[in-house]
Amino acid sequence: MSNGSAKTCPSCQGRGILAGAGGRPWQCPNCGGTGVNQQVFRVPFDYVWPSIVLTALQNLPATLQIDQDSDFEWIWVVADQTGSWKIQVRDGSTGRTLSNNAVNNDNYAGTAQLPFPLVEPYLIARSTVMTASVTDLSNAGNTIQLVFKGYKLFPVAAPQQGSSGMIVNQ
Repeated sequence: MSNGSAKTCPSCQGRGILAGAGGRPWQCPNCGGTGVNQQVFRVPFDYVWPSIVLTALQNLPATLQIDQDSDFEWIWVVADQTGSWKIQVRDGSTGRTLSNNAVNNDNYAGTAQLPFPLVEPYLIARSTVMTASVTDLSNAGNTIQLVFKGYKLFPVAAPQQGSSGMIVNQ
């Protein structure tokens, strides 16, 4: 950035790359490979996982495709369900599993009225496929809607990708 306010990207320490799955280099999603923090338009957005329909005690995989147009800053988790369940989520862009074991729904997601906040926002790179292993604990049929709430991050330098009006500029 040429405005003099550029700061070295803390994620990649100015290198522009991170170690991805299997040690392969991956373009830093925080700076877009430039090595410096970029200003972004933060546009509120919800990623809704496809409905997860489980039979009694069934375990199923689930996937969520992040759009190609922007990175996603994940802030809150909400869910609606007909019974108890547990989940283990994996970030496909980094290969990271986001918990050491499956987490019960009461400890994982809040409600629309009381969303469960992440302690630290989690950046999901554009085009990432998030995967999850979801297991029913209710011993009955169970339909789950899982929602990641947060912000799409559109580069200020490429406003055609984002909102025509600035919602929040940080």
